[in-house]
Amino acid sequence: MSIVASLNISQLQAVQYQGRYLLIIAGPGTGKTHTLTYRIAEYVRYLSSGQKILAITFTNKAAQEMRVRLMPRIIDLDEKVLIGTFHQFCLFLLKKYILETSLPKDFQIVSQEQIKKIAQELWPDLKTKDLKDKLEGISRWKAMSFGQKKPRDVVLYDKHLRQYGFLDFDDLLCEAGALLKGNFRILKEIQKSFPHVFVDEYQDINCCQHDLLKLLVGPENFLTAIGDPNQAIYGFRGADVKFFESFQDDFQGAQEVFLSDNYRSSKDLLSASSQVITKSQTVSVAPLVARIYLEGKLIVRENMTEKAEAEYVVHEIEKLVGGISMFSQDSGRVETDNIDNKCFGDIAVFCRMKAQMSTLANAFERSGIPYETPKIQEQEFLENPDIIRMNELYEKSERVQLMTLHAAKGLEFSVVFIVGCEEGLLPLNREELITDIEEERRLFYVGMTRAKEKLYLTYAKRRFLFGKKYHNETSRFIADIHEELKQYEKDLFKPKKIKQEAQGDLFSV
Repeated sequence: MSIVASLNISQLQAVQYQGRYLLIIAGPGTGKTHTLTYRIAEYVRYLSSGQKILAITFTNKAAQEMRVRLMPRIIDLDEKVLIGTFHQFCLFLLKKYILETSLPKDFQIVSQEQIKKIAQELWPDLKTKDLKDKLEGISRWKAMSFGQKKPRDVVLYDKHLRQYGFLDFDDLLCEAGALLKGNFRILKEIQKSFPHVFVDEYQDINCCQHDLLKLLVGPENFLTAIGDPNQAIYGFRGADVKFFESFQDDFQGAQEVFLSDNYRSSKDLLSASSQVITKSQTVSVAPLVARIYLEGKLIVRENMTEKAEAEYVVHEIEKLVGGISMFSQDSGRVETDNIDNKCFGDIAVFCRMKAQMSTLANAFERSGIPYETPKIQEQEFLENPDIIRMNELYEKSERVQLMTLHAAKGLEFSVVFIVGCEEGLLPLNREELITDIEEERRLFYVGMTRAKEKLYLTYAKRRFLFGKKYHNETSRFIADIHEELKQYEKDLFKPKKIKQEAQGDLFSV
């Protein structure tokens, strides 16, 4: 199939742009990976002997997806394109030039358990929560303070790590950046080896990653970045959407291309999510246009408690899949003429906090609904590569996906439930858990735009969380959606009564 036949006008413009710097602003469902892989395939033909394209992703899953899509288009892919996360690329750099550094020659990536042990050795008087806060503070400093003088805690922590021959996850970026900044010969060598740099999810980069890119992209290099400022949801990790907004200042002469044709969600669901995100203060993005013609439905459900909310989710899932037992039909939990013929793998349940999961998980287990919660993180992969193969197998299983909204990024499902749509929870504003309202809005938008056909927004009037009982108002984000797009539900389902005559017949002999 020709390039022209497989790309829309905006995608083709992005793929064929010949300038040095390009920022592709791609909303959800607009073919971001599709466009990026075609552009990579186009630029392979400009490589000289010994050169590679560097393609940076934010997750191992995204790297694997890119690799799979590029394989049919590029012969000898691994010889021409290096695909990986920022951390994997930096690990490659440090291993390649280890003799040029002062790092332990056979350093290892420290595990989370080892970090806890080291922190306890360093600060034995601190409580568990205070230790966690200190470690998170050190991690944020490393993400946001590239090249600055280290605070005392960071110096002490790093010194202890090195005594054990360890680097932590953040050190990979910091040390790789220091290597390139401090060794002009190596910097020029890397810039020449990777003349074309591609960065996915550009809205999620932090200060350290930004400074690293500024080093990698020299005056002779090309940079293509792609992302969506409306999906910038990792501020708590040090990511800063300002780098997306300042792209044209950082890389003078950069061109912007907007991808706005959405091939995922129904028109009504797309309209609803657009109404939520247009209230945001984020940089202006072209509105999305639905290019598929599915009948969408947005259901808003009020529940008395979090347990009632979980039971409602179970009830709806049973209806969607046609029931998982005869009891479902006999009890009236499933109407036999109201079956969507969905599989469990078509359905996802998102929540704002992990603490909400236990109530949902208990309800799933009682009803026999198979489910899973994605747990594999990039650090675990670096510690044991045999694990994003095990995870890949799990993802292909027919199970309802139960996860936080942050984990939902980049995924899509026919049916999505967003539970806990309450003030104080979504947006999160609960005692010490006060967050940025703009990022909370973007997080809600990410959850909404995962849905293709059906979206359930549920909330509880009373919720027991962290040992306290809360009485919450409905989330302001639901109020941002126009009334004509919302279908309200309030009453709990009522099992059908078994007729008395039928009971008599059942026990008659």
